[in-house]
Amino acid sequence: MIRVFNHEIKEGERAYFTVPAGELAHKAVVQLPVIVVAGKKEGPVLWINGTVHGDELNGSYAAWELSGEIDPEQLSGTLVVTPICNPIAFECRNKISAIDNMDMDTAFPGDPEGMMTQRIAHLIYREIKANAGAVISFHTMATPYRADPYSVRKIIPGVSDSVNEVSEGMQRAFGVVTNCVVDLRGDTNELPGVTNGALDITCMKDGIPAFMGEMGQGGKVETEYVEAAKKGILNVMRYLKMLEGPVEKPGRQVLITKRRFLRSDKGGMIRMNVKSGDEVKAGESLLNLHYYGDKMESYPARTDCYVIGVRENPVVSTGDRVAFVGTEWRTW
Repeated sequence: MIRVFNHEIKEGERAYFTVPAGELAHKAVVQLPVIVVAGKKEGPVLWINGTVHGDELNGSYAAWELSGEIDPEQLSGTLVVTPICNPIAFECRNKISAIDNMDMDTAFPGDPEGMMTQRIAHLIYREIKANAGAVISFHTMATPYRADPYSVRKIIPGVSDSVNEVSEGMQRAFGVVTNCVVDLRGDTNELPGVTNGALDITCMKDGIPAFMGEMGQGGKVETEYVEAAKKGILNVMRYLKMLEGPVEKPGRQVLITKRRFLRSDKGGMIRMNVKSGDEVKAGESLLNLHYYGDKMESYPARTDCYVIGVRENPVVSTGDRVAFVGTEWRTW
């Protein structure tokens, strides 16, 4: 038996319930949906968290579907899913909450006396820390961008070799072609904002192996990437010995060890000349920019790069991100 959010789920049972997480000004109760599949046999607890950013849907949809398809009789351990962990941002169809303008993935482990986002983060993480043996945190690229699925694992100061080893094994087993590792022991300068308070980082600091699955584009459910996420979850469960059978891997996997965003120097509209998964040589054109003159201006790659994601919304201003690329990578 497992006890999650004060609900007891017996071996062989599947449970769906909601947890009160706060109130809005007009007294509507904010509810957190939870799914638990408790296996008949002993094993680890895999926790899947989705929609920490309210418009990132593919992984959540996959986990919700898969939780109804897994047979508890064949399961060793327990699958716990918090598919909509940020209900306010989800309701707003936005990355952040309109209540307090916070990014939940900078708020873990949360604060029981903080703002709404911090309180929900605390409510979730308290249960993760008490129960989880491994965590997958699902994301997508932001709505203006398009990317094939990729995974992200962090190397964090002070985390044990055993936690890093299991995190790497989970990431590799997940089975997507493009995989990133971010070494936080130095200053990466690859992302704007902060990384403190991210769910995967918080888990790993507490000895819980974790990685991120980035499944396509925000603001939509993409069937192809939902299926990729479901396949990836099953692979991780096989790696963790929760399910029988071999891990199914693609013919090739790439590990990216350095990444960066490319930004527009001017305003206008762009037309991308590359797509996710392309390997581009220095000097080749990444995109063309129309800035209301009589010519299209080509943006060449300054170095060799591996394209992780590209901008789909063509309207850009100076400084807007137009592509996300790996600058160092190898076959894994």
